[in-house]
Amino acid sequence: MVSSDFLREHFDQPGGFLEYVSKLLAAFYYHKIVGSVLMSLVILGAVFFLSRIGKEISGKSAFFLPFLAGVLMVILQTNYQFAALNNIGIFLQLLFYYSTLRFLKGNFEWMTVAVFPFWYFLTGGFSWIFLVLFMMRLAVKRENLWWAKIAAILLLAAVSVYVSMEFLFFETPETLLQFPFSVQNTGMQVQIFAILVFIVLTGPLVFGIIRNRNQNGSEKIYQLLQWSPFVILIGLGIALIFRIDEKNRHYFHVEELFYKQEYEKLIAFNVASPSNNILTNYLNNIALAETGQLTSRLFEFPQSPDGSTLFLDWEIVGEVLRRGGYFYYTVGMVNEANRWAYEYMVMRGFTPEVLKMLIKTELINGNYRVAEKYISILKKSIYYRPEAKKFEKLLFDDMAVNAHPELGEKKRLKPKVDFFVRSDEPAANLEYLVSTDSTNVFALEYQFAWMLLQKDVQSVGMNLPLLEKFGYRQMPRHIQEAAAGYKMLQMGPFPELNYLEIDPRIEQRFRQYYQVFQQNSSSKQRAQQALYPNFNDTFWYYLFFN
Repeated sequence: MVSSDFLREHFDQPGGFLEYVSKLLAAFYYHKIVGSVLMSLVILGAVFFLSRIGKEISGKSAFFLPFLAGVLMVILQTNYQFAALNNIGIFLQLLFYYSTLRFLKGNFEWMTVAVFPFWYFLTGGFSWIFLVLFMMRLAVKRENLWWAKIAAILLLAAVSVYVSMEFLFFETPETLLQFPFSVQNTGMQVQIFAILVFIVLTGPLVFGIIRNRNQNGSEKIYQLLQWSPFVILIGLGIALIFRIDEKNRHYFHVEELFYKQEYEKLIAFNVASPSNNILTNYLNNIALAETGQLTSRLFEFPQSPDGSTLFLDWEIVGEVLRRGGYFYYTVGMVNEANRWAYEYMVMRGFTPEVLKMLIKTELINGNYRVAEKYISILKKSIYYRPEAKKFEKLLFDDMAVNAHPELGEKKRLKPKVDFFVRSDEPAANLEYLVSTDSTNVFALEYQFAWMLLQKDVQSVGMNLPLLEKFGYRQMPRHIQEAAAGYKMLQMGPFPELNYLEIDPRIEQRFRQYYQVFQQNSSSKQRAQQALYPNFNDTFWYYLFFN
């Protein structure tokens, strides 16, 4: 977001400006290269300023500590949950501290201390890094009354926090001391981040020792250290090889295709590169449902018997809360999809995809004033303005919403009668949808998919007439596979159908499957190996071996 309103919203507590800057930089990840280049410049900038700080203090260029800090920043950033604000916060503190050393000498250094309350307001908890660097410098120089100066700085910091807490922002001491830093924003890498901060904070002390050693003639040691960056870079290259997470990279590509609604490409990608990631297969199943293939191709992909690849149980967790509403949106439960998106917005703030979900659901519900507010926010983003303008054309126009290929369909799928949604049991909601609306094929597909995952062959067989009621002209493949087993193994009375029937080729394949299974019944492992080449994507294989 680049609007002045969005910027003002981040001036409600110390550190808000730093959070705003990090969100602005993160927005450029819409283009992978641009975002990567900007973050690389932040890290390189931190390395550069730490090196220049070393030169200002020791009299010679320093490489070892700056390169080591840069390596840790790169390693931390390879975790997708590591927030950009951490590296940006460190970069800004080093920039401010270097500017103090370079341009303000002697007593003029205290000018930066005088403006520290303002710097604290801008960068929040990260400003303590600058303050400790300044105090470390005083401790190294040991000029007259250096200890009194440190005490004065600490008093100023305490007063800044107290005034903020009592008169300005009314936040808890913990929030005022550390925001916007949080353990969660480090991707749970707090130990590595602590090492990085320790290296930065002890820089002035180390550079002061180097200066004294140089004066004592330890030039050979210093020259040896100049080769350290090459060793560090080699070590970084090796470390990054082990840090590459193929699962996350695979997921991010799937998520990108999902948000672009390129469902066929998403499915084809997962066929070529299968993944056991639950969220990947959750999005893949939505893509299958949206393209009418859920109960025909479900078992071409890894599935979880507990249903977590079909729908997500309600949790106040970012990864779940941000994505769980898409299942409800697919089956037409628009209000529940809106609730998931709204709760995420309250917990984590605005994101383009959450805003788009809120806009879609409010347009479907006819809440045009609310939708208009969300659209105005999306219009102020860098890359999503064109989409916001398309939504804007639908405001206060029921006919346009009804005619929209996506919103019109979801509007027609909305439950005709309100009922209490069971977020802790998503499958239970499907029964109500199916029983009250014979046009909601998405709900029916998910209900059959749930039965298949539960290996409930009898329920599949008993509910076959629903397919005719919902207008199916042909049974989906996996339902036929379950029905063939139900019928041929005489698991119960086969329901009377008016026109739908099991494809004879499916029945023949089941005979082949069952024959091979019986031939290897003495060893489950041998049976699995014999059946996998020809039947691994069938319901029968899932039934016996998952």
